[in-house]
Amino acid sequence: MKSYFTKVQDFRVQGRCLHYLWDILGLVLCGVLSDCNDFVEIRDYGKDNIEFLKKELGFDLPHGIPSEDTLERIFKHLNPTELEKAYNELLSDISLKNKQISIDGKELRSCIPKGKKHSLVQMVNVWVSDYQLSFGQKKIEEKSNEITAIPKLLDKLDCKDSIISIDAIACQKEIVAKIVDKQADYVIALKKNQKVLYQQAEQELLRQKSQLPYYVSRDLGHGRAEKRTIYVLENLSFIDSLEEWENVNSIILVERLTQRDGKEIRNNSLFISSLKENSPEKIGKYIRNHWSIENQLHWHLDVTFGEDNSRIRKENAIVNLHLIRKWSLALLKKNDQKISIKRKRKKAARSNHFLKDILLS
Repeated sequence: MKSYFTKVQDFRVQGRCLHYLWDILGLVLCGVLSDCNDFVEIRDYGKDNIEFLKKELGFDLPHGIPSEDTLERIFKHLNPTELEKAYNELLSDISLKNKQISIDGKELRSCIPKGKKHSLVQMVNVWVSDYQLSFGQKKIEEKSNEITAIPKLLDKLDCKDSIISIDAIACQKEIVAKIVDKQADYVIALKKNQKVLYQQAEQELLRQKSQLPYYVSRDLGHGRAEKRTIYVLENLSFIDSLEEWENVNSIILVERLTQRDGKEIRNNSLFISSLKENSPEKIGKYIRNHWSIENQLHWHLDVTFGEDNSRIRKENAIVNLHLIRKWSLALLKKNDQKISIKRKRKKAARSNHFLKDILLS
């Protein structure tokens, strides 16, 4: 356990600390894995399992289990980039070449002030569904948004020869240029925030639609039926608004027909992409797979780990715990038992042997 956190620089005055930083960080990780959602529960978990933590996992704990106030104080003052170093060390040997990288924002809704619509803390996350791992995060600065956060996140990411998918807020010339500079490809949603480009792309797609290659897929479940038709346009010579955009090689139209409760809903979505000579089926898979960041990462953080209902609201503490939850999710997903993440957390709380398997697998 100690080896997980050796690269985290301790901000405290040495010689005045009762508890080692690696003990504190390791205790929080074990507590979150074991179905604890706040520092009080983590402290209780530590007290109940102190002998196991020392004998089986190598904790020092010379002065016993830290109080919940100590845990909160450490997480409040710890620089999140220091904790990220430890997490990124685990990912250093994993290649992202030819992998799809999904980037999307997440509001930490426990920090929404009374009477306000949006949280004080918003994150942008990187997700690779092939590995079931998050490869980065960036807190959106105050009075800023995802548009400024995404380029900074890309600067930290080794994404050469990967395919980056992002929602429409990132449909900006500067972000596209940054992705091209990183020698990666992209699939980015196009909406009316780019009014002229959207109008020209939509008009040209509809004009050429009958001659375009397409792919049809169908889904049935959860009380609804959905039909998706994906068209790919690679002849872009009539869309002059693309001149200032780098490496746009195709525009994609996704037509959705959804039937639910006897009603039909039709919806069209447009995307720009640097990919070329790709089949509509393959492009459609990239578009659908992008939303794995919502279904496989953000949903678990909110529902399985109770992030939206967390009572921890100090900014650094929120960001640090956000990373610890993602770290825990990665370890739980890596475990090959065929049970839900929720059940794995509860089993880790009951079985020290199972928790040790998760940490050492």
